[in-house]
Amino acid sequence: MGPLPFLRYVNVIWRNLESTVKLFTDSCVVYREIMNDSNIDILQIDLESLKEWEVENVMKINPCTSKAVSFMRGQVKDPLNYFLGAKEFRKPIAENI
Repeated sequence: MGPLPFLRYVNVIWRNLESTVKLFTDSCVVYREIMNDSNIDILQIDLESLKEWEVENVMKINPCTSKAVSFMRGQVKDPLNYFLGAKEFRKPIAENI
């Protein structure tokens, strides 16, 4: 696929997501500030929408390069688990700020 058709596909990735999306070349970052349980649910729904976009556009999101990163101010006893299709992000990288 050439660069222009690729851009046509990825530039619409954000349309169905409530979380913030940043695109750079062939990378996509989806993030959201988690302040309550509804934010957790919205982020998971957005990840499910990404999976649907992948299927609809016959594109592949590489599960080996997909990661969950959490930045937090304190210690969390139960880290959040997110899914992108069948891939589960169990161990987010935590940074104390």
